[in-house]
Amino acid sequence: MAPETDRLSPIVGRLGALRASFRGLFVLDGTARFFLAAAAFVAVTFLADWMLVLPVYLRLGLLVLGAGLLLYTLARRVIVPLGVPISDDDLALLVERNYPELNDRLISAIQLSRSAPPDASPELVSALVADAEAAVRTVDVKRVVVGRHVGRVALGAAAALAVLAGLAALFPVHAAIYTKRLVGGSVKWPQRTHLEVVDFPDGRRVVARNEDLTIAVAYRGKRPSRAYVEYRFATGERGRERMSELGPDRFQYTFTRVSEPFTFTVEGGDDTTDPHRVEVVTPPSLDVVRLWYDYPKYMRRAPTPPDQPEPAGNIVVPLHTAVRFEAVANEDLASATLQLGIGEKQRSIDLPVTPVSDGRPRMIAGTFAVTDAVSEYAFLLKARNGLPNRDPIRFAIKGVEDRPPDILVREPLGDEFVTEVCARPLEIEVRDDHGVARIALEVRTVSQHADRTKDWTTVDYTREQNSRDYGEPDIRSEHVLDVATLGLQAGDHVELRFRAEDYKDVGGANVRTSKVYKLSIVSAVQLEKELQDAIEKIKTQLKNQKARQEGFWTRTGRLLNSYGRGEALAPEQQGEVRQSGLDQNDVTSKLDGLRKEIRHVQRRGVYNKIFNESAAQKLQGAIDELAGLVGEPGRDGLSRLAAAKLDQAARLRTGQERAAAFREAQGQQSAVASGIQRALEYLDKWSSYQEVIRITREIMERQKGVVDAVKKGK
Repeated sequence: MAPETDRLSPIVGRLGALRASFRGLFVLDGTARFFLAAAAFVAVTFLADWMLVLPVYLRLGLLVLGAGLLLYTLARRVIVPLGVPISDDDLALLVERNYPELNDRLISAIQLSRSAPPDASPELVSALVADAEAAVRTVDVKRVVVGRHVGRVALGAAAALAVLAGLAALFPVHAAIYTKRLVGGSVKWPQRTHLEVVDFPDGRRVVARNEDLTIAVAYRGKRPSRAYVEYRFATGERGRERMSELGPDRFQYTFTRVSEPFTFTVEGGDDTTDPHRVEVVTPPSLDVVRLWYDYPKYMRRAPTPPDQPEPAGNIVVPLHTAVRFEAVANEDLASATLQLGIGEKQRSIDLPVTPVSDGRPRMIAGTFAVTDAVSEYAFLLKARNGLPNRDPIRFAIKGVEDRPPDILVREPLGDEFVTEVCARPLEIEVRDDHGVARIALEVRTVSQHADRTKDWTTVDYTREQNSRDYGEPDIRSEHVLDVATLGLQAGDHVELRFRAEDYKDVGGANVRTSKVYKLSIVSAVQLEKELQDAIEKIKTQLKNQKARQEGFWTRTGRLLNSYGRGEALAPEQQGEVRQSGLDQNDVTSKLDGLRKEIRHVQRRGVYNKIFNESAAQKLQGAIDELAGLVGEPGRDGLSRLAAAKLDQAARLRTGQERAAAFREAQGQQSAVASGIQRALEYLDKWSSYQEVIRITREIMERQKGVVDAVKKGK
């Protein structure tokens, strides 16, 4: 019988084939994974470089990392598995695990044939080997090898390689560029983004010193995910800043207060601009501006002295004033323009540029006239360094219109009744900014008799009638209108008005005419009755004020009893005392008004020749009494002093001081009541005297009427 090992040769051969199959799977799986990793590396690095345009050092780093990864995959998945020993025992156990019906006969036969125990029967071993051989023939050992997973990996690797090969065939230029860039080449991808710096003609721009500069960059093609500006100043300072997005197709970055020149480039996507240069220069402005005014001749004002120019800036001058200007710029000028006016009236005037003392072209000069009430002027400068003036050099112009003279009529105050023998005083005050040239009185008469009606006649005021010479800005004029010379009688009227002119000679003089005052002629008896009624009304009002004053005197006594002791007053108490002072001031105001009314009645009676000197003197007595109560310029009257004492009492802190103030105020109030009574007595005397005069005048008028009737009867 042949040796047992020979009888196992078929089994060992089948196990050897199984071992070769396993090693083939190891090689296929490792190789497939190697190519999958290579395909992934190519895809990832291609996309990364395509999208981000990686720098050389990063591309080389990725190449080294990828090569290491591929070598690791080859060693881990091919070399290491092939170096692992696979024994017949391992294979036998694997087969029996998949075919349990072998019942350990295969592994037992292999092990016994290799080294049988000394006490083992050769016949038993031979039988066992024969049984194992027969059992192995009934199974398919190759089914133990499962290659589906390895097949899928290999198929995936083949597909990845096919896709890469197809893409390389479709885009050979990109494949070649990728290959060269992968190993550190400087060849560029086909450009997808095109950057353009805005507002930099010829790659250069001039800006004003210390002005903010915004750099904007537009792009065409693929939108970059970000953009950077890289700059270097003349001092050596350099930097790189990310630009912010400005709308859908621009990026921008702002340099604040640029004080020195610099160069910069902009990088975004796969494009980098050429270097652009920013030059910094000083913008032109005016260091010195001088103005001289030449006023219209009619104003008779001296022009601005040559050595005393007006302060530069806004202009406020009379209309038609000529303005001469000189200005000196801080930079050499290429041109200068004067803009004059607003809106549609604006016009531009080119100004000559002349050298200053050192020969540099920096002086501008010119003249313009102020013709509008509201206007402005501005200077537009262009320096030789290419910059215009940065800040507006603009000033306002206010042309002051020469207003007509102002006429303040002090007498008469309004229309009034007069007698046919009235000598009416007239008093006016005329004011003009640039001098009064003429003042005149215009009079016309309206009579029941046509021959006495006369149209307006003008009489100029003479120097004797004026307080100052013509040409002065403020003149007070007085005149007496003698109605008797007009030949009027009761029922006729005199109308008068005042006229004033200035020296304006541009477009004619300014003329101002007052309103018309009407003097109606009435009989002496009628006017006397009117004045007497006025006095009676004044007497009634004086009696009312006397009663009020006596009531206030009583109230002051109550305040003395209530608040003439103790400490400081409470706010409510202070208010009560102050109110008493305000009421006393009201009495003062009323008395002052009545004093003026008496004065008005007195004057009308005198210039209408109704009151004689005695009657006027009695009215003057009442006026003087009231003047002592209300006060005169420079002297306070008793009533005003009483009000001040009451107001002072409200602020005093001690009862003793308040009591003294109340007593003093009460004494003054008593004196006021007495003064009002004396004024009433003067008015009563006047009324009695004037009644006698009135009766006498009526008797005389009746007698005259009788005489006239007798004469007519003859």
